Amino acid sequence: MTILDSQAQDLLDVMKAAGAAPIHTMPVDDARERMRATLIPRGAPLPLANVEDISVPTPDGALGLRLYRPSDGVLPAALFFHGGGWTLNDLDTHDDLCRRLAKRSGWLLVSVDYRRAPEHKHPAPLDDAYHAYLWLLDNGERLGCDPSCRAVVGESSGATTAAALTLRLRDEGMPMPTYQVIAYPLLDMPDRWPSYDERGSGYMLDSAQLEWYLGHYLPAACDCDDLYLFPLQARDFAGLPPALIMTAEFDPLRDGGVAYAKKLAEHGVTVEHLHVADQMHGFLLLSRVVTRAAGLVDRTADALSAHSADARRRV
Repeated sequence: MTILDSQAQDLLDVMKAAGAAPIHTMPVDDARERMRATLIPRGAPLPLANVEDISVPTPDGALGLRLYRPSDGVLPAALFFHGGGWTLNDLDTHDDLCRRLAKRSGWLLVSVDYRRAPEHKHPAPLDDAYHAYLWLLDNGERLGCDPSCRAVVGESSGATTAAALTLRLRDEGMPMPTYQVIAYPLLDMPDRWPSYDERGSGYMLDSAQLEWYLGHYLPAACDCDDLYLFPLQARDFAGLPPALIMTAEFDPLRDGGVAYAKKLAEHGVTVEHLHVADQMHGFLLLSRVVTRAAGLVDRTADALSAHSADARRRV
């Protein structure tokens, strides 16, 4: 019998005992402040060679980016997209995770402060991701980026955006990322899969919260067969970058992620599918309280390191 990690279960028990209102019952601004208070650690951040906030112009206005440079010299570069149902979270809530990934992997991480719902619905986050990627292509030499090695990395809704971005880039004939990291993504309407009911309550992400997110993010005239909204709707997955896809057993989004890994492999994409049998949705953000989650952050960084090492050997 599959059992949730004991430290993850302890966290759920503490949250339940606290009796706080569920996120999906709160006004969006209050929910955002709650998540910031929960996810931004106290104390000094993990030091890196340089961390810089910049603003870049796009057709939709200025776009904020945070650059995490672990060392000097030419580095592989990855765009990072945070999770939060396209509604919550920001550069600061995921700052610790980005620092840990950059430091251990040796990659330059570029975290994207994309526009959020409900103020900006689909496809605004994807458009911002697209323009951030084009900016990285255009400015890579100036930033000291290795042109042979670039990735997109996302967790939760950010992973959905990363997956959709690779499809859009391929379909438009743009230079592709050489790697993608997709952690517990939403890739289809969740109620189309058994895990939505099996794991839809009692864990970090539940079905009511998913409906709240989608209610904010989906436009009024939503086409749920849009592959740039739900990438599992694509008919052709060939030509996409090699992928690390991470899924969690105790996650209502589990089955969609598993199906995506299979689809990529069936279309000739190199896929490493890491299914974490004792964790729940959001595990990459739980490294301060769940030992196993901290190891999975390291595992993600190590996958980036291995990819860049392979790229250097091929040059």
